[in-house]
Amino acid sequence: MTIHFRLSLKAPNEGQDTFFLWSMVILPIVAECSYVFDAMYYIYNSEIHRYQGLVSTVLVVFTYLRYCSPIESRKTLACFYITLCALNEIGTIGYIVVYYREKDNFHIVVYVGWALLELITTLLLIYYRAYERCQPNFHVESKHLFHFISRLEVILAIFIPFFIHNMSVTLTKHSIAFFLLFEFFSDSYVRFQGFWIKSNLYVFVCTVTVCVASEWVYSSEHNEVFELLSSSFELISGILCNTLIILQFSPYHFKPMSISKIAREGLLFQQLSSGDSQIDLTSVSTADNINSQDTVIDLVPLD
Repeated sequence: MTIHFRLSLKAPNEGQDTFFLWSMVILPIVAECSYVFDAMYYIYNSEIHRYQGLVSTVLVVFTYLRYCSPIESRKTLACFYITLCALNEIGTIGYIVVYYREKDNFHIVVYVGWALLELITTLLLIYYRAYERCQPNFHVESKHLFHFISRLEVILAIFIPFFIHNMSVTLTKHSIAFFLLFEFFSDSYVRFQGFWIKSNLYVFVCTVTVCVASEWVYSSEHNEVFELLSSSFELISGILCNTLIILQFSPYHFKPMSISKIAREGLLFQQLSSGDSQIDLTSVSTADNINSQDTVIDLVPLD
């Protein structure tokens, strides 16, 4: 089956080359495969409280970028999303099996929630991207990809020792991905319109903050309450993140690029016009002062 690529913008640009387009297809698959690997590793090494979830934690951010896959064929794009969903569900079922053996009902419910979220998100992506042919408004370019990688290097320099020295179970964490994504989403805030998408971003930032704070408190205090709180808010953050991704396809939540461009140009023109007017007024005022001074000089009586 031939895979046809297209650029997310109407015309090619330096930010999206062939290598980048292929990477946006390969990286989500690699990320989902790492999730399955970590789940299988945890099944057979659940007694060893190290490294579970490390690989998928590094790569999970790329699973959220699948919305901008450059595959042109509708059927191929739908198959691509279904494949990613199947891999994700396999990994999630693996975690559910482990927690079922341990009779941990809370985490069973959490991972069932992740499974339902993945299924609903996949169906909506197929509808908007494959069926309706909607184009993404959160444009991803090569600079964003390298930005994610560079930020991951800094974060993981702090996070890897947490995996090594932590004696509790540490599975796949989405909080790092959320930290990178809300920074990326906020770059398009000027194009947001409407209450729902703006409030979604603000609540998303708050839930990610609570999730990360609870996670680090649990790592130091080992209080089960903070673990439950972190897992709950991580799932809520996942719901908000995927909701934000889906909302971008609605024309009611995003200003078109042309309108934003016209607004910026209009503002620039207004500023320039205001500057010219001030220069003209200054010139007129200066001329009036000169004329006024000339008049006073002319009225001085001569001896």
